[in-house]
Amino acid sequence: MVTYRFVEADTPALRRLPFERMESEGIARAVIWNRVDPCLLDWLECVNPQYALCWLAHDRNNALAGAVWLNPVMGLCGCVHFCIFKAARPDWKNLGRQAIAHLFRARPLAGLLAVWPAHYRSVTRAAKAWGFGKPVLLPKACHMPGVHNPSRCRDGFMAVLRRSSRCDEGNYGWRQ
Repeated sequence: MVTYRFVEADTPALRRLPFERMESEGIARAVIWNRVDPCLLDWLECVNPQYALCWLAHDRNNALAGAVWLNPVMGLCGCVHFCIFKAARPDWKNLGRQAIAHLFRARPLAGLLAVWPAHYRSVTRAAKAWGFGKPVLLPKACHMPGVHNPSRCRDGFMAVLRRSSRCDEGNYGWRQ
């Protein structure tokens, strides 16, 4: 099993790295889905240290495998976001579990909130595998503007992962 090293993106140069990789892999629009044509400034707004924390995941060869960022929401619950880069996608379950464990070690969080477009099936599968609670449908909650439809909104899902049931403790998937 690959063990990932998490580094806080605490400099402007480190905060730019994930966007540069998103651009090179053609996934910036999928990750920053609330913009028609996301640019570096949109990304830097997502990880602005005034209201977000960001960590970079590196594999054993020090290659950038992914990024995880957290926007504090309420009290000790933060809204979590992930991006896993192409080379690490075959190991997505392991990388996600390690990222979640890292967040709970790094911050005094009681829980994590995830919100994503309902048609992002891979994110729904990941939320389940990583131990998030069963998702709740949020009608038209995701602003996903298009070139010809700047006000377009799509259905979203939201799910919560409590510290007490996090996936690195062996509690995977949704309870019926």
